[in-house]
Amino acid sequence: MMPLSLRAYIRTQGISAAIINAVLNPALAWLGNRKMEFVPLTGGHSIIIDTAVTAVLLSLLVALFVTAGFHRDLGAGRVTAANVVGRQGRLLGRLPHHAWALGLLLGFGIAFVLIPLLLGLFRVTGMHGLSFVAFALFKAVYTGLLGFVVTRWVIVRQWLLVPQA
Repeated sequence: MMPLSLRAYIRTQGISAAIINAVLNPALAWLGNRKMEFVPLTGGHSIIIDTAVTAVLLSLLVALFVTAGFHRDLGAGRVTAANVVGRQGRLLGRLPHHAWALGLLLGFGIAFVLIPLLLGLFRVTGMHGLSFVAFALFKAVYTGLLGFVVTRWVIVRQWLLVPQA
């Protein structure tokens, strides 16, 4: 098997994470709401709580799995040494290199940014929640995107730890 460039590796892993999360997260939401009831914006079982918890857990799990996979693939020669990090490397290089710390930091950071944006969006549109089907679709879209982005950031962060020739 031909080794992938770092850019192709990130794309492949990111798309895989996006698909897995876009399918798995709505399924988990359904397990928690089998009656498929309306999901309010705030409160106990709400969009805000679900989004915050999902951001943290998704980021942590993606960081753990992607870090392990990246190091395994790098060691097996399935990814080539081509530096395509660029400007984002300066910021990501300051983040923790341990997968669990990186995942938690990314998750809490994403939640910290995403929750006010979500509250503002719902306030502007005058919506107080979503039907379960709309919530599941929302969750599929945002967790897919989040899975891709977190995968990219984790791989770039781990790449910065690889000694460059």
